[in-house]
Amino acid sequence: MPFMAKFKPVRPKAKGPRVPQGGIPCVIMVITGMVLVMVFLYFVMRTSG
Repeated sequence: MPFMAKFKPVRPKAKGPRVPQGGIPCVIMVITGMVLVMVFLYFVMRTSG
């Protein structure tokens, strides 16, 4: 059959470092932002009631 698919062997990709550069500060900033939003909502709910 002339129309058979030709399969190329899959080359293993070069693995870089597991955590990208600057990944940890990003996580810290996201967690800090979530805490600040929760504190803000706490004060808003406390003063409204």
